[in-house]
Amino acid sequence: MTPKDFKMKVLGRTLEHLGVQMYKRRDVAIAELVANSWDAGANDVWVSISEENLYDQNKSLISIEDNGKGMDADQVQNEYLVVGRNRRQNSAQEISPIPPMEGDENEGMSQASEARPVMGRKGIGKLAGFGLAKQMHLITWKKNQSVEINLDIDALKLDDREAKDVSIPGSLGSLSGDVKSASGTKVTLSILKHSTPIDLASLRESLARRFSRRVRGRMNIFVNDELLGDPQLSFEKPPGDMIIETLPDGNRVKYCYGFHNGTIRSAELRGFTIYVRGKTAQAPPFYFQVEGTASGQHATKYLYGEIEADFIDEGNDDDSDLVATDRQEIDWENEKVFAFKTWGQELTRRLFREWADRGGSRVEAWILSDEQLSDRIGKFEKNTQKQVKEFLRKLGGTESTKERALELASSLIRAYEYQHFIDVIEEIEAAAEDPIALQDLLSYLSEWNVLESRAILEIIKGRLAIIEKFHSLIVNDAPETASSKSLDNLHDLLAGQPWLLNPEWQVLYEEKSITKQLREWGYSGVSEEEKQRYDFLGLAGDGKIVVIEIKRPGHPVAFSELTRLEEYRNKLSQAHTDDLYMVMIHGGGLDASVSSKTKKNWEQRDDGEMIEWKDVHSKTRDYYEHYRAVLEGNVSHPNFSKKQKEIRQTRKIIESGSVHRDRAERKKGLGSQDSDYTDKASQVIKDALEKKREG
Repeated sequence: MTPKDFKMKVLGRTLEHLGVQMYKRRDVAIAELVANSWDAGANDVWVSISEENLYDQNKSLISIEDNGKGMDADQVQNEYLVVGRNRRQNSAQEISPIPPMEGDENEGMSQASEARPVMGRKGIGKLAGFGLAKQMHLITWKKNQSVEINLDIDALKLDDREAKDVSIPGSLGSLSGDVKSASGTKVTLSILKHSTPIDLASLRESLARRFSRRVRGRMNIFVNDELLGDPQLSFEKPPGDMIIETLPDGNRVKYCYGFHNGTIRSAELRGFTIYVRGKTAQAPPFYFQVEGTASGQHATKYLYGEIEADFIDEGNDDDSDLVATDRQEIDWENEKVFAFKTWGQELTRRLFREWADRGGSRVEAWILSDEQLSDRIGKFEKNTQKQVKEFLRKLGGTESTKERALELASSLIRAYEYQHFIDVIEEIEAAAEDPIALQDLLSYLSEWNVLESRAILEIIKGRLAIIEKFHSLIVNDAPETASSKSLDNLHDLLAGQPWLLNPEWQVLYEEKSITKQLREWGYSGVSEEEKQRYDFLGLAGDGKIVVIEIKRPGHPVAFSELTRLEEYRNKLSQAHTDDLYMVMIHGGGLDASVSSKTKKNWEQRDDGEMIEWKDVHSKTRDYYEHYRAVLEGNVSHPNFSKKQKEIRQTRKIIESGSVHRDRAERKKGLGSQDSDYTDKASQVIKDALEKKREG
């Protein structure tokens, strides 16, 4: 190799700004270097990157090699090392016409003879490597001769106001045997700037999206020897062939689009990518700024599209350049693209509507094929069935997953099953005109206080779940208080959910010493501090104070524990003159210390009782259980019908302003009650009559 110095004119920190700052994203920088290969006439370009598990920021390399026409020493000096060189203006031979679109008069031109559109214009894409690395090594070859140069960003840095020719070390020589083609260029990046490896799958996806199918059909792009193809998506409607349309201003565009089966996970694959001369000019996801509309917010996750608009960059002068330097965005404020922007907005809205219509048909088919939902709809009158099905089709504009669609459909059908919603169906219909018109929907919910009602039902639903947890603690003999063996315990459960003891009781205090309680009640006769503590102190619905002691489910009650409970009651009664009621909650029966006489006395006394845990659970469960059918939407359950009836009765009173029952209403008897103890009451009466006969 023969050493040779090249020169590069550098102004201040221009190279750093154009390379380091402009191309911070690795995929964007690599795409820029691949674009240079296209402009060099390459048919193949190979991107080589260290595997993720072998990545070392200081040792790993990134290389981009092509089989383009290569450069000699003069071209390297006078073309490659000139920053800001407008390739299209400086060489008529390189100003390639834009290939004709399908349908043009010259459509028959073969690919071999079809001229390539030059992607580069600003002459700074070569600096993209400095966005990834501190050093760039270039080797380019043609006619068995090679040229090599080394570029180091640190060596190219100058003070802000300094300008000079910087020496670039290089060499000339014969073509070595380790290249892939007779001519071409290879750029190798080293001393990488990112501490993390490149995600190869994401890079392949990004590069495939950044070059049009027209480019990828004429230049093979390999990443670690894997050929880039179209994005791997599962389409409900595949993109198909490119469609050509003429804009009102006479310019022509080509486009294709498709709808994905589910949400497109990668933002790189959503929406439109706009290509100019085969390269990204507007990066995805892009929707011509109409994605904020209500009808478009959901479709954006499923739409995939490509648009070729070469007219945007058909000129060679800088004033006609409407694409940002990093090829991420078009200047949409320029009047030259006004017709294109308007066309794109109309196209996007049309595709959003098409997606909603397709989704509506799909969702309707899902729902009608569900036997349970179909049967529920079939019970409505024909006009109602028609209306429900129309609303179900609207769901296709907001939901494309079957499970969620069926869930929403069930909620809609339930609204019709609740007869008191029928009066506001018109408002549902208005909301359906815009499937995500949240404000209108909230207005509808507010009218019926559905949000408040739902909150109450959620509380009840939560209480039913806690009652099941309560049952689990009982059957598993949970401890009375927390221990090293188990944090779950009955005391903490009751302290957090005192309504479990009795929905009609209010628990006032827990684990307070008798002495402290007496002092709080104003009793001055307390002489010394006592260590005795009750478990809970409650207030019953009739105003009685309830002293509550609890024992673990498997623990039998001893006589001493009953005596201690009475002692608590007697001491507390010194300050509280009203009757105090005693409750011992247990689950293990009575031990041998409790005589049959004591047991009988406790069964007959009116100032206290012993209750088993299973009875506490049963009573509380029964108190809330009749709401379960409403929560679960079980319209066939008797409790559901009872609540519907109660709603109608309530509305009648509110609307009439009177609670008077006429003769017919009186004949119907009592209204529905939360707890139905009819069977138990019948048994009590039966037992009483039996005892009377025996007496």
